[in-house]
Amino acid sequence: MKGPLHFAAGALALMALVPVQSAQAACIDHATASAARLNEFETMMMVVSLRCTRIGVNMRPQFDGMVDAHQASFGQATTRLRKYLGGNGFDVHSGQFDRYATIVANKYGGGRTSIDNCQMLDQVVGELAKAPDITVLAMVADQMVGRPTLDAMACAVEP
Repeated sequence: MKGPLHFAAGALALMALVPVQSAQAACIDHATASAARLNEFETMMMVVSLRCTRIGVNMRPQFDGMVDAHQASFGQATTRLRKYLGGNGFDVHSGQFDRYATIVANKYGGGRTSIDNCQMLDQVVGELAKAPDITVLAMVADQMVGRPTLDAMACAVEP
């Protein structure tokens, strides 16, 4: 029987595969950083699902299930990031969120892909699809996205 312990073991194994960025002084507030981690995690898993499909592991049903289960949390994160990118030293012209989203997608586009990694990640997103609790999603996102890309971008534009 697969339960929380099985999921936790899988999540820990997953975290060992993903190099977590070292903690640095934050240039964005905690709530925005949390939103950026959720958004970046969703993008990471989308890109991973595409890469895995190319090598024969169809993660799409489980990925879609995770997105559906956490639709509100992902939507709130995106809304917060869109508002943030409209100010705080960033160019307020349209397209800032799209630029940011492209940078994040490109960051994960060339990651390592193997059958084993894909199968494990498929299980992780499958478990997240069954657990619509934001606490579990945030825990996994925090572990997989040590320092959100948006924080590094914000530090670069600070005076």
